[in-house]
Amino acid sequence: MNLRSWNKHHTIGLLIGILTILAAIPLVMYILSLTDNREFSTVWTRFNILNSEKSRIISLASIANLIWFHTFMRKEKYAMGMGIIVATILSLLVMVYFKFIA
Repeated sequence: MNLRSWNKHHTIGLLIGILTILAAIPLVMYILSLTDNREFSTVWTRFNILNSEKSRIISLASIANLIWFHTFMRKEKYAMGMGIIVATILSLLVMVYFKFIA
């Protein structure tokens, strides 16, 4: 991964990856509320209070980036795929922060 040749396609992939994770977080919380037989507000409150819950939900939301990554690789848009990888790595750093440091 050569970050010296960063261009606008990398940035677009990074933004798509970050926005996908942010959009998938409420969806993951909704699915978890259905599977755990809880109210969505309860899952939302746990997400806001517990750092381990934040880490868990962000990690599940990061799976949504696989769809974009596979699509960009299939269309041979490797720069955008690298942006998705960087967004996923950033989410990994956030997960590690919430799980072990905060």
